[in-house]
Amino acid sequence: MENIEKTTICIIGAGPSGAATALMLSKLKIPHIIIDKALFPRDKTCGDGLILYAYRSLKILGNQLFQDFLKHPKFIHSKKIQFHPNDHHHIEFKETEERDMVISYAKRIDFDDFLVKHFSKTYTKTFFGSGVKIIKENKKGMQITLKNGKQIDAKLIVGADGAKSTVYRNLVKDKISKKLASTFISGYFNNVVLAKDNVAEIRLVYKKVTLFFYIFPLFDGKVNVSLGGRVDLIKKHNINLIDEIQHIIQHHKKVKGKFIHAEKDGNWRGWSIPFHFGKQKTSGNGFLLVGDAAGLANPFYKEGIGTGMMSGIIAAKNIERCVKENNFTAENLKKYDQELKDKFGRLLRFSFYALQVARFKSTFAFFTSLLKRKIESKSYGAIQKRSY
Repeated sequence: MENIEKTTICIIGAGPSGAATALMLSKLKIPHIIIDKALFPRDKTCGDGLILYAYRSLKILGNQLFQDFLKHPKFIHSKKIQFHPNDHHHIEFKETEERDMVISYAKRIDFDDFLVKHFSKTYTKTFFGSGVKIIKENKKGMQITLKNGKQIDAKLIVGADGAKSTVYRNLVKDKISKKLASTFISGYFNNVVLAKDNVAEIRLVYKKVTLFFYIFPLFDGKVNVSLGGRVDLIKKHNINLIDEIQHIIQHHKKVKGKFIHAEKDGNWRGWSIPFHFGKQKTSGNGFLLVGDAAGLANPFYKEGIGTGMMSGIIAAKNIERCVKENNFTAENLKKYDQELKDKFGRLLRFSFYALQVARFKSTFAFFTSLLKRKIESKSYGAIQKRSY
């Protein structure tokens, strides 16, 4: 019995979604356990960009946390994103003079560790370094067995364990369609020629399928270069993402000049981005899902850290209600599902339809060119509504 821990709430996964859940639960003075298979700091493959809800989440979790983020020496910020639907025009998403940034860049090894280091010593108990082996539902709640033999008994599990969620696999069990996920590769480069002011560059590249190409600068002079698209279409057309990204870097007329003296740092790394929200469960009897486990990444521009963190905050507030009522049933957790839909449903649906239209190169380029000024003028309000 010495190897059994009992808790009301157990969070599985200490990435941004799980960390935000833990930080908000601490703010609400609710004790909990958080598990992660890794020891921090640990690296995670990602595009390394933060926008919109990431800022809002940090401010909700605490103004001091937000200020620490702004002053962190390994996080850099920019007031501008350039989106290139084709090689002939681009749309700028930028902030007003009064506001500081529209995008920030932070390696996940640094950003995730930054959040974990802010965990409460009073309310958060961590078990890092061993993954989940078994999850079982019983009359008292959930039983989690770790690979090191540790057992944790909880009334509610928060699945914050990413795109290949063990919680989802054990408790939801439905398969996720490959039409509702993107696959990406990413690599770091030195000596890339960048635009001034740390401007983010996003391009659509058409190679039988619509591919998204990103160049994001980092604090240490490196850049994160990424390429990806929908899983099903990449498999259907047998697209080799490494071959394609190397071809873009070497031959794309708008890109190759930036990489004349560039040197690659390390290997290409891959990761997946699920956007199945609205198609699969996000809660059930004794569990709820946040972040990538809930499929909350944006289908179009692929960012999932902000929506993941915000879902953790929403989860924590619903957990507070469930703890007060001592009711962790699927019926009582439906309010969480509805709040996710209210917060993200409209944005994610619009982004999904935009992704569908973007498959038609000429049509998408025509409409983005036609609506360029309107999109840019409307972007200020849209950004502030979902940001800090």
